Amino acid sequence: MPLLRPERPFCVNCAAMENAALDLERIAAGRDALVRGSVRVTTTEALAYQLVAPAIAPLRQAHPELQIDLVAGVRSLDIARREADLAVRFARPSASELICRKLGDIAFSLYASRRYLAKAEVPKRGHGLAGCDLITFTGAPTATSPFFMGESLEDARIALRCDNPLIQLSAAANEVGIAELACFLGDSSLDLIRVWPNEAPTRRTAWLIVHQDMRRSARIRAVTAAITEAFRRQRKTLGQGHAGEARAA
Repeated sequence: MPLLRPERPFCVNCAAMENAALDLERIAAGRDALVRGSVRVTTTEALAYQLVAPAIAPLRQAHPELQIDLVAGVRSLDIARREADLAVRFARPSASELICRKLGDIAFSLYASRRYLAKAEVPKRGHGLAGCDLITFTGAPTATSPFFMGESLEDARIALRCDNPLIQLSAAANEVGIAELACFLGDSSLDLIRVWPNEAPTRRTAWLIVHQDMRRSARIRAVTAAITEAFRRQRKTLGQGHAGEARAA
């Protein structure tokens, strides 16, 4: 007896019903006029540490019934499917239903410990990183390319792959090799120096992303305003790092 196969229209209808339910859920949440309940925010570990986490205390002082669910990591969550309400990312999505607000630029540079550079010698800018030990990510997100300030990686050695920039920082401080870090992070470590301190850092744009159906929600507006204000207060540090502030002062 032949096996019965489920009809394809049935599967299509199930998907359509699921999408419609998600649409209704977002629209209902977007009409919420009260600043209470949970808001799920996703971003990278570095931006969560420097930008989002410090914004939570004053936000909850103003709105004590608000709860922030902070999901940090390199994996992008699907806002359309309510995996997250807000995202702070370097990648600007192309989906028409998502609203993207430019927060500003984040500076990145190459960092290593003095002891590592004393043993391995400082590579020359523009001549590639051949022979260097590198600390990098497990993947290669296109939003953060080019990596390592555009230097050639031919004949370089990958010493460590890790998606957590705080662990990358620790590895670099312990002489594992050279890491490309956000300047606000790398400059904060007494054990690290910029490989090319006189070179301008690479800058990448950070975006605040929300679904258009959620933009009128009071709790979403409150969190986006807090993150935007936190970025405004730290604009110089985020855009040039602490060493840049010292040079500018």
